[in-house]
Amino acid sequence: MIRVALDAMGGDLGPCIAFQCASILLSKYSDIEIQLYYHESSPCKSHLSNQYLTQLPKHDLARLTLIDCHDSFTVDEVLDRSLFRRKEASLYQAILSLKQGRSDVVVTCGNTGVMVALARYLLGLIRPKLYPALMRELSVKPLRCLVDLGANVHCPASMLVGFAQLGSAYVEEVSGVAAKVGLLNVGVEASKGSNIVRQVDDLLSAKTWPNYLGYAEGHELFSGDKNVIVCDGMVGNAVLKASEGLLSFLIEKSTQMKSSNQVLESLYQNERRHGACLVGVRGNLVKSHGDSDVPAMMGAVEYGIDIARTQLSKKIEARLTREEIE
Repeated sequence: MIRVALDAMGGDLGPCIAFQCASILLSKYSDIEIQLYYHESSPCKSHLSNQYLTQLPKHDLARLTLIDCHDSFTVDEVLDRSLFRRKEASLYQAILSLKQGRSDVVVTCGNTGVMVALARYLLGLIRPKLYPALMRELSVKPLRCLVDLGANVHCPASMLVGFAQLGSAYVEEVSGVAAKVGLLNVGVEASKGSNIVRQVDDLLSAKTWPNYLGYAEGHELFSGDKNVIVCDGMVGNAVLKASEGLLSFLIEKSTQMKSSNQVLESLYQNERRHGACLVGVRGNLVKSHGDSDVPAMMGAVEYGIDIARTQLSKKIEARLTREEIE
């Protein structure tokens, strides 16, 4: 049984999205349990008697635990040590359940910075000075990943090298295919890029693992030999949201022109995952978009179920240990 800790707070569309998502997923999967963490003042407490939960059979409802919390984090929280004292917040409680072995994966669409800070504080890093990163699957077949997406904005060269190692361990453990790393840059020429990017290029070139293929340009995000694209969180977040925004724009325009958008919708729904995985901490966490609707949150939870089933965090840690030994 996979135990999902679902943080209902922090999303742009309100906590009711999480309640609806939980009810659908419990009907869809018989081998999951959902712990739903929400603020006690949430209007969705009434969902205990609404259409989403009352329609669930008793054996499905028995796999749902509603956990009242006395606090929740907002999108504009100040990231300081006071976060660690807010033990009654929904996201704190969800990650604590992972630390204490009461859940197998945490899923949230709340504040990214808060999630990363609490994960580091409560769960710990899988390697000292190997900073955790948000990683997104850009495509599933073949598996291609972008790392980092916003967990780290100011990145020294050593941090970006760590992102390459984390992304490579992820790809190789999930797909069984050798990772081929590219460093996102404004060109492929040796003279291009900032001082930090050129430092990372030198450091990765000197390593036997991961397999580093050099600089990658923007068009290589979605095609080409490189299946792990590395950048800092500022660039990665902008690239991802611009790409998703363009796809949504094209789908909307296609609809307005009354032309077929089946190919675009298929790409949007089937060719990549919802949510991003936080790699580098001792536990499985998935961050969904702040504006996630029910299908998006369901996709993020299903992603979390998949990585929990494979015990991904432990596999990544074991892979990095083997590379250190070798």
